[in-house]
Amino acid sequence: MIPLAVSTFLQAIFAAMIVVPLIILWVAAVVDVIRHQHSGLKIAAMLVLVLVFPIIGPLLYFAFRKPSVTADQKYMAEADLRRETHDRPIDTSGLYR
Repeated sequence: MIPLAVSTFLQAIFAAMIVVPLIILWVAAVVDVIRHQHSGLKIAAMLVLVLVFPIIGPLLYFAFRKPSVTADQKYMAEADLRRETHDRPIDTSGLYR
């Protein structure tokens, strides 16, 4: 038979291994919802989802949210657009610059 103190310690360790990552996930979801540039109603709906369902809410939020566009991705997209317009013909005759 395992002494009571050891079993309580192990239960606390296993509980911490589950609870701490869930709290981190929950806080990350709340911060991400607030940080994104959404409308007020969308922020409120996402926060209700995350706060009312603390385990499945953040998982659903991160699974279905649109990825944010970074500054590097935006710069690369603009560079590609400039490159495409430079290589495009000037008129319909097919002549290039």
